[in-house]
Amino acid sequence: MLQSESLLAGCSILIVDDNNYMRSILRTMISGFGVRSIFEAGDGADAIAILLDRRPAIVLCDWIMHPIDGNNFLRIVRQDEDTEIAKTPVIVISADSRRSVVVAARNAGVNYFLAKPVAPAILYDRLKAIVIQGDEPVQARDMAQLPIDTKRQYHLDLMAKAKNPGVMKPKSCD
Repeated sequence: MLQSESLLAGCSILIVDDNNYMRSILRTMISGFGVRSIFEAGDGADAIAILLDRRPAIVLCDWIMHPIDGNNFLRIVRQDEDTEIAKTPVIVISADSRRSVVVAARNAGVNYFLAKPVAPAILYDRLKAIVIQGDEPVQARDMAQLPIDTKRQYHLDLMAKAKNPGVMKPKSCD
């Protein structure tokens, strides 16, 4: 795990979930990846306050919460006037993984959507992708309107970038 510790050690991550036990599981996972700066929120309203105050590098967010759920949280974040806040990478981790929910999350600007229970290896891969590639949200409705050849070329370009590490600039987590 030395590579993961060096890669994610400088990152700060905000965990947003209304279930205390799930927050604890996620905290244990990401601290095992070397992350030392971890913030927690029990709902979207608290998460917004922490996001504005602490400015974490990445947010892990549940979809179903009250009073502000994952959908509303994402929409508020993506529409923020501060571009640093608006572009904060968000990974939704939810037990509700119906197609309509995943599409709604993509339309709201999520970077990745993971279904619970989430495997640590999958979560690590998504965090690593964000740190290395500096992933920005891809709007599903924008991609759906592109011709199939354009979509294929987009994915081929991403794969080429992944194979050539000199092209990618690591996201600063310090």
